[in-house]
Amino acid sequence: MVQKPREEMHEFERKVYDYTRDWALSRRSLLKGAGAAGAAAGLATVAPAARRASAQAGTSLKIARGQVSDTLDPQSTSGLLVSHEVMWQIYDSLIYLHEDGTIHPGLATEWVIAEDGLTVTYTLREGVNFHDGTPFNAQAVADTVARHQDPALASPTVSYLGPLTEVRVDDEYTVTYVYSEPFVPMFVGLGYSYCAPISMAAVEQFGDQYGRNPVGTGPYKFVEWTADDTIVLEINPEHTWSTTFYETQQAPMVERAEFVVIPEDATRLAALEAGEIDVIAGTDAVPLDKVNALSNTPGLKVYQRPMVGVYYAYFNQLVEPFNDVRVRQAIQHAVDLESIIGLVLDGLGEPATSALASAFASTYNPDIPQYPYDPEAAKALLDDAGLTDGFEFTYLNIAAPVYQRVAEVIQENLSAVGITMNVESYPVGELIAKANTDEFGMTFFYYTYSDPDILHLILRTGGPFDFGNHGDAELDGWLDEQRVTVDVDARKEILFNIQQRSNENALILLLWEGIYAAAMQENVQGLAIDLVGFIHLQELSVTE
Repeated sequence: MVQKPREEMHEFERKVYDYTRDWALSRRSLLKGAGAAGAAAGLATVAPAARRASAQAGTSLKIARGQVSDTLDPQSTSGLLVSHEVMWQIYDSLIYLHEDGTIHPGLATEWVIAEDGLTVTYTLREGVNFHDGTPFNAQAVADTVARHQDPALASPTVSYLGPLTEVRVDDEYTVTYVYSEPFVPMFVGLGYSYCAPISMAAVEQFGDQYGRNPVGTGPYKFVEWTADDTIVLEINPEHTWSTTFYETQQAPMVERAEFVVIPEDATRLAALEAGEIDVIAGTDAVPLDKVNALSNTPGLKVYQRPMVGVYYAYFNQLVEPFNDVRVRQAIQHAVDLESIIGLVLDGLGEPATSALASAFASTYNPDIPQYPYDPEAAKALLDDAGLTDGFEFTYLNIAAPVYQRVAEVIQENLSAVGITMNVESYPVGELIAKANTDEFGMTFFYYTYSDPDILHLILRTGGPFDFGNHGDAELDGWLDEQRVTVDVDARKEILFNIQQRSNENALILLLWEGIYAAAMQENVQGLAIDLVGFIHLQELSVTE
């Protein structure tokens, strides 16, 4: 699909495209010189003749990760990046939202947005099959969405669809999404694998084991998930098309990929240096304090770019005394962010100042309350809260060496103001299940995302990542309102108010904004990390 000239667009359509373009333009200074992939050319689908004819025979890659995926069912995962980084290779999205603000075809080749913003009609790609041989068509899209929205599934990622009331099958290759209200970030969720079409035949066949037997239409198909948590993918020979979302227009060149989990940093790095693995990439995979050393290691190379996201910790207001704003403010004053960044992250980060990442420059509020490192101010707030002698609580942490070291710095900082912090660490999939209990006063977490709507996902009461339990009805109203506010300036004002309220009430412990990094053998070509931290197997190749 070639994007229409602006003068031919109706008002709502212009606002949707203006919104994505405004977001992209606001990030230029962040990405400049950071190794980000260049803008993709145009929106037209590239003909197969313009692409390489075949994969490199026998080529395989071993990609080491630090965390275990919870599931490869895009509708059942808790929205974890460690699952999405594999699902991205298995599933095709309807559309792809590039970081330059353009929307690219995927399984949908064209789309028409109604003037009232309540319907979007997609023309689907013909001649595509799921990996199990079942046809991809409009009914498959409608059935996928019906499952996603089924209350019985209770999907943690259903909010990505927005106020979607119906998916109408118009004909075999035309489908219409019907919304109850205009949904400005409609293309954000659809660009993630969480909303990708899945084989309903496979869902029926595998039942509750579908997440370990995923079936999409993507460039790679699932082979096995072994007992040691290695996930094996192989090239899908029927995937004869690409999307202009990718920097390179080519058929997949790597025939087989193994995603290997190696939890210990030292073991993972040693395997790379010994040539036992080809790439370290993904969630918590490259230790930030080792990036500089890896960059200077003969035979290896490192790719890095700024992250669009925030590392933080929830204050669980169901657990006393975290329901007291003075206690939450005291903890923010007590934590030395510069020490975390300097000692643990080797300087590869910046202090976080808002729940919304500063990369969202046009909607990031720079004028909100801050809590500089000030142990004396922390003690005064604790005194005022009647906690002169401090208190004890348990901190729920993601099991990864770097996050353990961060927790140790926080633990030491809080001890200096009389607070005893116990630490329990779990793989991220297990952490999600434990985060909303009254057992933990704080929960460490982070996000990467391509839209300010992330605030709805992490702060909305009852949302997929509601680990803070703030119960602020007015804040919840703002979070809902910004999702359906078409006017850019009006939405910006709402987002500014949300950030103001979050910081005033210290809803989360703000920690840092970091980078994405991948390390690899010198013969691995084409690796880049996209806006939300993923590598694309379809773009990789290996030289002799």
